[in-house]
Amino acid sequence: MKRILIYVVLTLSLSGCKKFLEEDNKGGITNEEFYRTEAGYETLITASYSSLRETFRLTPWLLVAGTDMYQRARGTGDRSIQEYEQLYPTDSYVKDYYQLCYRAIQTVNMAIFYNDIAEIDADKKATYLAELRFLRAFYHFLLVEQFGGIFINTEATFEPRLNMPRNTLEECYAFVIGEMEAALPAVGTAKARVNKTAINHYLAKVYLTRAWDLKQAGDFEQAKSYALDAINGKTITIPFEQLWSPYNENNDEVIFAVQYDLESIASTTDGNNQQGIFGPYLGGAELNHKYMSAQLYPSWNLHMFYGENDARYDATFMLTIYDQYFDYYDESKDKSSILIRAYYPRVWGREYTSVDSLAWANQHQGQIASNFRYYPFKYDEEAYRAFYDADMSTPVIKKFDSPQTRTIFQQTASVRDIVLARLAETYFLYAEACIGLNDFASAATYVQAVLDRPGNAKDGGRLSPNIDIATAAGQSQALDAYLIESAKEFAGEYLRWPELRRTGKLKEFCAKYNYDIKRIGVDRAFRGPDGQDKILRPIPQDAIDLNEAEIQQNPGYEAR
Repeated sequence: MKRILIYVVLTLSLSGCKKFLEEDNKGGITNEEFYRTEAGYETLITASYSSLRETFRLTPWLLVAGTDMYQRARGTGDRSIQEYEQLYPTDSYVKDYYQLCYRAIQTVNMAIFYNDIAEIDADKKATYLAELRFLRAFYHFLLVEQFGGIFINTEATFEPRLNMPRNTLEECYAFVIGEMEAALPAVGTAKARVNKTAINHYLAKVYLTRAWDLKQAGDFEQAKSYALDAINGKTITIPFEQLWSPYNENNDEVIFAVQYDLESIASTTDGNNQQGIFGPYLGGAELNHKYMSAQLYPSWNLHMFYGENDARYDATFMLTIYDQYFDYYDESKDKSSILIRAYYPRVWGREYTSVDSLAWANQHQGQIASNFRYYPFKYDEEAYRAFYDADMSTPVIKKFDSPQTRTIFQQTASVRDIVLARLAETYFLYAEACIGLNDFASAATYVQAVLDRPGNAKDGGRLSPNIDIATAAGQSQALDAYLIESAKEFAGEYLRWPELRRTGKLKEFCAKYNYDIKRIGVDRAFRGPDGQDKILRPIPQDAIDLNEAEIQQNPGYEAR
């Protein structure tokens, strides 16, 4: 972070953020004069919210890579973060995430610093301060999830700071929880801002993570309490396909999201890339498909987790690509007559045969394009991976598609909101806390409440979990069952790595379900030069070298 020195000159020329507040910064006056005014101070609020875009607009490698759900795509440039063996303190992915979080913290600290002098309504000022305190705690929590104990930064920086010692893990959790709990009473209920539901959700998550990390049973109870406050009697009611419709954003199940729309981006490259991360390249602009960066492929095992009766499989993956990718969302087009360019058939429990293929072709006569691609699902993992680097080789995740920008062939053209928290996750957090307390029956009830989402079962009945949590032989087996259900529900969402780490299942699930890590050997992948496993991320080397404080590197990264 260049010493986290950041002489931070907040040139708040960020693009307009219509869903939050408008910016109107003017030159020629001092910071104190400008930020004293309501219009001036609100530019700091806008900048603080906009930091979410900067943090999440590009691939959040540390949140999703190197897990059971995704594996390496074409190329080898990301092997460090995908396979661990080559993960070192100099890693650019780790450093980028570390910088982004601390940069966001610095932006929020500036807004908190000037809150005292802002000449605005007292209630509004108090609400702004509460929102800012949550955001600052949120970013600290993101760092704690990855690095363990980190430097707690609560000061607006106007000059170089050279001595920044790591706080203990206990101190970090106490800070994050204290800030969030202090913010809770003063925030409102507006969905496009930090609100009570969001804070309750994240307090449940922080307490849950601390419970696992510090082995504190009482924190599991606190996690349950805050999760119930966030749920607040709401049930899971929106069918999965409708939940992720690009025309149903900010719906009743969304709790906290990074907000986007066409009017709030400065250019067609100022959106995010979430729609194009998960799956193979679909070809160039001439094919009129979405831009796929081919960074993370959904794993064979993720596909295998889904059962035949699970409608979420069809709602998660694009199993038929029409003449143009976004034709899928065009209600004016007859899907029974337009050309099909790619098809990903599957029958459960056996290979797709030529008989199946002929039957499908007979039903779609006149729809098969001249450059038609056809990739039946392979029940052999080796066969599934054989052509993983070929264009269109496996179905892509469609949950985050942005047809609003369908004509723009850019990696960061999406203007879909990035959902960071939703009601189903709150139910899962409650269930996970129950597992922590060895109450498997209650955990099963809360997971089942999500599985019972209307339309989840194709046969109209009740969708069953892969493994019954209620009858698990012990906590480890209950967590296994829980994590498989979580994988299906939250495919493509930015949750998996922290979830596996906090539950102590990271190495185990990679050993079972990540093809690339199995191929090189899980012990070889995770074992560091000091003989310890790489379960946390390394503190970036620059943050150690440019710091006058003595910084202890995380286990797995120290030289012998």
